[in-house]
Parts: sequence; C-alpha cells; structure tokens
Amino acid sequence: MLTYNKLSCINAPLFLLNMDSILSVELTSNDILNCVNQYYRDIVLALHECSCSCIPRKKHGFYKYWWDEELTLLKESAIQSYNIWSAVGKPRFGVEFDNMKRDKLRYKLAIKQKERCNANSFSDSLNDALSSKDVNSFCKIWRSKFGNNRLPSVIDDCCNEVDIANRFAEV
Repeated sequence: MLTYNKLSCINAPLFLLNMDSILSVELTSNDILNCVNQYYRDIVLALHECSCSCIPRKKHGFYKYWWDEELTLLKESAIQSYNIWSAVGKPRFGVEFDNMKRDKLRYKLAIKQKERCNANSFSDSLNDALSSKDVNSFCKIWRSKFGNNRLPSVIDDCCNEVDIANRFAEV
C-alpha cells in the first residue's frame, strides 16, 4: 500500500506520448530526455523510500545465531541487578553492588565463551573441508562467514583477468 501511494503521486509525462503536443510546445530532444530521466528518478526514489521504511537493514553477521536461552536469562539477570543497584543510588559497595558486578561478569563471560565456541566451530568446519579436499564445501563455509566479495573489475587501467594478471606479473 505504501508503494502504491508513493508511486501514484508521481506525474507521468503522458504528453510525450502525443507527437502533436511535443511539436506544439517545441520541445528539444534534451527536454524530452530530461522529462524521461526525471520520471525514472522519481520512480526509483519512491521505491527506495518504500524499501527503507519496510525492509530491515542489518549488516552481514548482525544476527547472532549462537545466541541461546542461557544468554537471554543471564542478560535479564544482569539488567535486573543493574536496575536494583541503580534504584538504591548506585553505591560503590554493598550487596546490590556485588550482585550487579557478579551478574554483569557472568553475562560477559558467557558471551565470550559462546563467541569463542562459534569461532572454533567455524575453524573446525574449514579444516574438515580442507582435509577432505572438498573445495565446494570449503568455499561455501568461507562465503557464509566473509560474504561473497567480487574482485575489482578495473585495476591499473586493466579490465580483464588476463591483463590484470599480467600487470601484477610485471610488478
């Protein structure tokens, strides 16, 4: 519905469809080109605005698939301890301070352990793929972690792989 509303506000240059109206107004080819380009830019802008408001944008690896119920409980406990400590005036010593520090450290330690376990399982998967000489599996695991970055298409004024390789060989 949002896309429909945005796109319906764009005025299409329908007068360009009638040759008599183009000749009567004496539009140049540059004027016509500008009208068409502006219409195109308006459509792209409307679609981009709709996508920004409807599609969540997160960086690669944003979601922590290793997050589990244990971490959720530790986080809630740390927040609760912090709120109690904050409610009593944030003392630098005492039972509330000790509870807040203990829960915070448990939470941080659990996060580090889960991240470390995740990194080890990734390394183990890569090692298994390499030792079994499974190139496809290795590449799939690698891309899942680091993305699928494309090589630059132009390097030092060379635009195909052979020329780029020869250019590197010269250096």
